[in-house]
Amino acid sequence: MIRLFNALRCGAYSARLSHFINRKGIWHAIAVASSVLAVCMATPANAACAFYSGSIMTGVIDMGNAAAPTNAATGTIIATKQMAYDSAFSHQTFTCGTNVASTASFQMSGSGTSNTYETNIPGIGIRVSVWSSSAGYYSTPSSATPAPLSWNYTIPETSGVYGTGYLQVRIDLVKTGPIDLSGTNALSYNVGPWFMARTADGASQLTVSNLTVRASVTTRSCSVTQSAVEVTLPSAFVSNLTTLGSTTGSTSFNLQLSCSQGTNVKVTLTDATNDSNRSTTLGLAPGSFASGVGLQVLNGSTPIAYGPDAAIAENTNQWSAGTAAGGVMNIPLVAQYVRTAGALVPGTVKGMATFTMSYQ
Repeated sequence: MIRLFNALRCGAYSARLSHFINRKGIWHAIAVASSVLAVCMATPANAACAFYSGSIMTGVIDMGNAAAPTNAATGTIIATKQMAYDSAFSHQTFTCGTNVASTASFQMSGSGTSNTYETNIPGIGIRVSVWSSSAGYYSTPSSATPAPLSWNYTIPETSGVYGTGYLQVRIDLVKTGPIDLSGTNALSYNVGPWFMARTADGASQLTVSNLTVRASVTTRSCSVTQSAVEVTLPSAFVSNLTTLGSTTGSTSFNLQLSCSQGTNVKVTLTDATNDSNRSTTLGLAPGSFASGVGLQVLNGSTPIAYGPDAAIAENTNQWSAGTAAGGVMNIPLVAQYVRTAGALVPGTVKGMATFTMSYQ
């Protein structure tokens, strides 16, 4: 019994064992040695990470067709997909031992900034977020947290394991710059290993899963089929413009585009005579001889406010023209006279505006 005790290297108890042998005899020594043996076997010095159920897997997440607006701002999410981890990988359980300080982590590959990593298509990056739907589950983050991420945990239960049943995953494809599809439009991104577990001392580690993301990327764009649109309003009578804000001479016209299907078209009108104009009244252009009158352009029944000549998303006074069905897209508008401040003087009325498209 003394030789067995020493083989387990539980030397901290050797003095106690000798003490019991000297005082109580061999039977008490056997009881103490057996107790010490149980303590030594529970010590996690030789813990190893291993699957309890399942095995290493590679999950393939297909994002389908991802349509990328050509002039969307950098940072725009062009496709997103959220799912339960088990729907892509099947359920897995694993452990690094009972009461063993452990670390779980999700990795990314390649270079990236702000948790967005390069794919094989220039201008498109990927961001992967992970969380647990059960708050507090072995210290797993309970809100969407971008990878790479890691957290420390301990499994106190003798038969406890870490299970993937609560894990949630979201994939975002993000515009990172000018999109170049000249090489390929088949997006592919691979991480291996992706999900890992290890003991805190690094003595043992386990690759739980690898990740592959795929998508077919197309670009959304429009071309203007009419670069200049001339609208002629009927003659107006002073008697129809007697009060400030009164209108007359409503005339319909269209802006015509050719767009790929699914393109969200947004428009900004800019006063070509006064580019700082942010009102809904288009000022008079050179060649006008009337005064006390201006022009309005309406989208439906709503007068359009003017904004900067810029195609950026969320441009000041930018408005939505709708989603293209594919092919020719007509944007119906109305122009009309509007009474402004000052004396109303009859004469020629001219206005000039530019329109700028933003494809989302």
